[in-house]
Amino acid sequence: MKILTWNIQCGLGCDGQIRLDRIIEEAKAFAADVLCLQEVARHFPEYCHAQQPDQLSAITEAFTDYVPFWGAAINWPGEGGSRREFGNLTLVRQPLALDGRIHTLPMPPAHGVKQMPRCAVEAIVQMPESTRSLRIMNTHLAFHSQAERRAQLGYLLDWEHSIRQWNEAPCATAQGSYQFPPRPLASMLCGDLNLAETSDDYQWLLQQHFWLDAWHLLHPESAHAPTCGVHDADQWPEGPHCRDFALVSEALASWVKAIEVDVRTASSDHQPLLVTLA
Repeated sequence: MKILTWNIQCGLGCDGQIRLDRIIEEAKAFAADVLCLQEVARHFPEYCHAQQPDQLSAITEAFTDYVPFWGAAINWPGEGGSRREFGNLTLVRQPLALDGRIHTLPMPPAHGVKQMPRCAVEAIVQMPESTRSLRIMNTHLAFHSQAERRAQLGYLLDWEHSIRQWNEAPCATAQGSYQFPPRPLASMLCGDLNLAETSDDYQWLLQQHFWLDAWHLLHPESAHAPTCGVHDADQWPEGPHCRDFALVSEALASWVKAIEVDVRTASSDHQPLLVTLA
């Protein structure tokens, strides 16, 4: 199974052009079973090309053999009865999609600091030709406020611990919407976490003894390949570095067989990260 995570910056390339078509073309070339995309917009004049105002529809129409799980962290009134939406999109190849839900992440006040609502898209995915399944959390965390980002990481950790509790004491058998959904312990947190490998947040996160960094499972002596600042020095004057991660639970660690970053593309200010599971 292949899982792609990519902050597509609403199709804004490092050449200053909004070209969602090249994002779609390059994403298809990975032949991933699951695509976790961040910064997808609908009817947002600031982010969308006038000829293609609905990026969600354009992407889902290009991936008709995938089940979409759409998380709009922002949902505001737009022109002509439309809704201005901005968030994360997870696409799961048919028929591997089992379940999905949206998590609204905390946004504690950070006075004097820019903030925007954030969410995480959770997808329960069946492994191909297997009875095993895993949970994938696709997210884009706060950039400007460390306290806000830490609160969001705390929420995601609490959710993972609650999964363990549910598996230890499952609900009674029920029908319809009361049926207990699958809750595999094998899980991945991926996306633009907006923290650097050298940051206090990164060290704190690994010290919680839940998630393991998939990159370091396979490259224990190497720093992360850069996922931003490779082609866009204006937004990232600090130069190439990593902000996009794939973190896995212990139950998933032995499944990780390959991880790579495509540093060639300049179709976004971030680089795509591809994880292969056995």
